[in-house]
Amino acid sequence: KGMKIQVPSNYVTRDESLNGEANYKRNVSTGVVASTYQNWDGAFRTESVYSNNPAWILYDIITNNRYGCGSWLDSLDIDKFALYRIGRYCDEMVPSGTTGITEPRFTTNVYFSKATDVYKVLKDLSTVFRGMLYWLDGNIFPILDEPKDPVYNFSAGNVINGQFGYESSGSKTMSNQVVVSWVNPLQDYKQEALIVEDKENIIEKGRIISQTASAFGAITEGQALRYGRWKLWTAKNQTEVASFETSISAAFLAPGDVVNIQDASRGSSQLQYSGRISSAST
Repeated sequence: KGMKIQVPSNYVTRDESLNGEANYKRNVSTGVVASTYQNWDGAFRTESVYSNNPAWILYDIITNNRYGCGSWLDSLDIDKFALYRIGRYCDEMVPSGTTGITEPRFTTNVYFSKATDVYKVLKDLSTVFRGMLYWLDGNIFPILDEPKDPVYNFSAGNVINGQFGYESSGSKTMSNQVVVSWVNPLQDYKQEALIVEDKENIIEKGRIISQTASAFGAITEGQALRYGRWKLWTAKNQTEVASFETSISAAFLAPGDVVNIQDASRGSSQLQYSGRISSAST
């Protein structure tokens, strides 16, 4: 915490803005803050500034050659435009849990006191914005778990042998309580535990199935609460894994993409909504 890092040329940090909310209204040519959004040119500000936006802290750790990965990686090795989208998502103001008060969706406030495996540091930093990193074509690509539209449809018509396989985790092992650890600045930055529960599920099952989680970098109860709710939602709604094989036509898909599966064999109506044309005439 307290480090100055590189930020986009159109970025106005929370500390620099008049209302305490980060924005993207800095003119990339003159540096003057405008009244409307300014398009990003892909460059960074010449001077380093303080920011607790997790996207740009991650970028700093990857590119810095003194305390980060800069001796092995550089700015060309990471998709900075994907980070830009993540950074803007992190800066959006959301309810803090206290009536009438909002706060940034994600911030990172950490202190690294000793050398640590770099992959663990990058993985921990990406969990701040509910994300992950993957390596593709010589570049690091960051993604985050956010609402998005499907980009492709899979059915028996474009799956090898028309077969889907399914595995379920089962409802008996689904967590209905998450104990989230976070750092409370009002208690001398000591770790505290926040219990987040799905009370309806606890009543339905008649027992508590608890798990522990760490809201890495969180110093507000609101951010810890949102992380716990996300863990509960994931446990409740993402209980099944579908597996299948397809052709090269789906090679453009990347980790994190959302797709539709139209499997007629699972529906009660047994209706096939898609497929391939075997013959046609003019």
